[in-house]
Amino acid sequence: MQNKNDNIYILIILGIAGTFLLVVSFILYSIRNQNKLLKQRQKFQQAEIAHQKELLRAVIESQEAERKRIGQDLHDDVGTMLSGLRLIIEMFKPKDENDVHHVEFIKSSKNTIDKIVKDVRNISHNLSPTTLAYYGLVAAITEHCTIINQSGKLDIAILNNADNELGNLDSHTATAIYRVLEELLNNTIKHSGASNANIKFFSDEQYLKIIYTDNGRGLSQQVTSKKGMGMQNIESRLLNINADFKLGNYNDKGFSITINYPVV
Repeated sequence: MQNKNDNIYILIILGIAGTFLLVVSFILYSIRNQNKLLKQRQKFQQAEIAHQKELLRAVIESQEAERKRIGQDLHDDVGTMLSGLRLIIEMFKPKDENDVHHVEFIKSSKNTIDKIVKDVRNISHNLSPTTLAYYGLVAAITEHCTIINQSGKLDIAILNNADNELGNLDSHTATAIYRVLEELLNNTIKHSGASNANIKFFSDEQYLKIIYTDNGRGLSQQVTSKKGMGMQNIESRLLNINADFKLGNYNDKGFSITINYPVV
């Protein structure tokens, strides 16, 4: 009788152990399947992000190509025609050189054409800065800031402590950073009421860092939570080159943004 009870206990223990092993096996199988599904989902998300980046890159490159074409057309066609028109007016001689009205008309026409030629040149430069292609990012942004400084709209200072990193940027990355800085400067001029802006380039072991600041009104929390077209453009261009950014705290005394571009 005792042996029979012992056998029953053994069978019960074996049954419990078998059930436990079955449950553990089922749990491990479920976890394995979940991990496999999670990895597949992550791969799909990464592929989707990569695809979106490629689409974004294609759109940006298409925009830059169109900017370049329009800029060249303005410079080559419109600029040339205006210069020709100025020469024609300069060659025009009134019958009576003492005729004040004719003299003033010629002078006024030449001044107007000179202003239009300058505006066309500036527009052409903004659309397709040739300095960027031939001399690099620092030269291009310096030239752009010089034009703004001369206009009296804003006083911009540039500090460059990252010559090597900036010199090694490929054209796609240099163009993206140039457009971001251009957008920041436009926002400062149009919306901030600032009188000064600063652009600083420096680097550490991992990142090329760009700090942009101005002494304008800054962005309130309400504005930063609702991204305008300018900030969306900035975010898109930085995303496309795998860079990130951080806005400075709002203190009603200015605007600041730090851009980190990985160089390793």
